[in-house]
Amino acid sequence: MFKNVLRRNGFWCKRSSGGDTFLKHDSTLGGIYVTVQKKSAILRIVDRDSIHIFKSAKQLEAYLKELEEREPGSIIYQK
Repeated sequence: MFKNVLRRNGFWCKRSSGGDTFLKHDSTLGGIYVTVQKKSAILRIVDRDSIHIFKSAKQLEAYLKELEEREPGSIIYQK
């Protein structure tokens, strides 16, 4: 479910031995990285030095939507 939410929001996947990492660059937020694990997703915004852990895809989707509303110049939901 996490992967579907991330793909819908324009993230792309980079596979590695440590698991799948989804990436997106945003003009206002910088690099956004999400590491998907079995039952959680860890979101890092590098330029803001912040980390958020999500236990459900619904929480992740709500956070991405909130982030878009707070950052009007953001391209998170641009299709």
